[in-house]
Amino acid sequence: MRISDLVADIGLDVRLRVAGGEGRLNRPIAWCAPTEHMDPRPFLSVNALVLTNGMGLNVRDFRIWDAYVERLMDVPVSALAFGLGAAHRELPAGLLQACEAHGLPLLELPPEVPFVLVMQHVEQVIAAERFEELRQGWELADDCTRLAADGRSLAEVLGRVADAVNARVAVIDQDGFELVAAGSAHGGTARTTLRLPSGAADQFRLSIEGIGADLVLQPILGPVAAVIGMQLSYTLGSRSPLHSREAARFMEALYVDRGDPDVPLRRFALESGFDPGAEWSAVLIGGTADVAPARLRAVAWRARVGLQGVYGTVRFMEEAGLTSLLLQRREGPAGLLATVREFFRDAPEISVVVAESGSLGELPLTLQLARRQVGTPGVHQAPPADLAGIVQGLPSQGLVAMCRRLLAPLTADGAGALLETLEAYLRHSGSAPKICAELFIHRNTLSYRMRKIEELLQLDLADGEVRATCTLALGIVGAANLTGAAG
Repeated sequence: MRISDLVADIGLDVRLRVAGGEGRLNRPIAWCAPTEHMDPRPFLSVNALVLTNGMGLNVRDFRIWDAYVERLMDVPVSALAFGLGAAHRELPAGLLQACEAHGLPLLELPPEVPFVLVMQHVEQVIAAERFEELRQGWELADDCTRLAADGRSLAEVLGRVADAVNARVAVIDQDGFELVAAGSAHGGTARTTLRLPSGAADQFRLSIEGIGADLVLQPILGPVAAVIGMQLSYTLGSRSPLHSREAARFMEALYVDRGDPDVPLRRFALESGFDPGAEWSAVLIGGTADVAPARLRAVAWRARVGLQGVYGTVRFMEEAGLTSLLLQRREGPAGLLATVREFFRDAPEISVVVAESGSLGELPLTLQLARRQVGTPGVHQAPPADLAGIVQGLPSQGLVAMCRRLLAPLTADGAGALLETLEAYLRHSGSAPKICAELFIHRNTLSYRMRKIEELLQLDLADGEVRATCTLALGIVGAANLTGAAG
């Protein structure tokens, strides 16, 4: 209820004598406060409608009226309603002048309009408004509960809330990072937050931006905050479809798979909610030593919750310093790299790698390739293939044995220095300064070791095909060793 509503009610015969400052008549009335004190501030709160007969203010000095009105504006109250008849036959000129000077709305109550009538009217209107706000709040909560029960994403639920309050609504974490948002700030830049019910470890809030000044948030958004909190906990929790036991088992199998037909990837994919025959996308989110784990986790949460609104199926696996997301679209691939970049626009220090896979058989190698690209800050597209990925895709045990036999002379003494030198030589394309710097050896030592390697292998490393063969052999043996360690 506003001052303008009270003035417009013809049944009360309330007369507006001073309109006050700009927009003052639209100020809400929180309650009625009858008082005859010279300084009523200890008994008032913001937006109270002060009712007085002026019994303690039967004075002619303008300065006293001015000080009285100034004290009311300090609260500030919504308006002053002055009752005639008991102590004053007409409004004191000093009071009129003071209200004009300070911009306080002044209402005149004729003798036949008792305070109790005004108080009852205001209380009835406020009660009706509060009931309507509560009704809207519970209807909104019911709508959002149905959306969540139907499997709609958190972004879609927030969209319904944003429509209800005509504002931009976002879920933010304890660090102020947005996990997901919906709507637009139509009503301006005013922003407020409500705490979402959640565990002590995860303090989330609902941010409302551009809210209209005439909207009371708590009654409308209080009930739905519980729904959003529950869905957020479900979305990010260990029992949600995004992070179920089946999904964790599937992704772990993908990371250890080296083309082993005994790994039932197709069954794991079905149990996790994926279509084994569809195309796949992956997003790997990692940080450097300079990125705090809490920061990395918060940004990864924001990305995976946001992607859930775009993709039909989203699953993830968390490790120390790395979050792996596995995705399948509802309707064909479209602009994943650009979509992901939006989620990390304010986090340039995070390393994000986006990869695509055409089949389930290709997916383990795609994930391994993407994992090797993590480390450089920014959002990057993984290449379709690299040498290590090609090597890992060669499952032949005979080939592994052949490569081990080729390299065996370099480890005959058990030290492994020659094998380490060959790896550095191939990695740095024969650059002596880089090899010596990496191995902390003198150039003469490097020359001796390279002659020894060529003698033992009976190969000429000046030949490009020989260098390629040695590179592949090292990669195949390394991949086989990793497989053995994983087993």
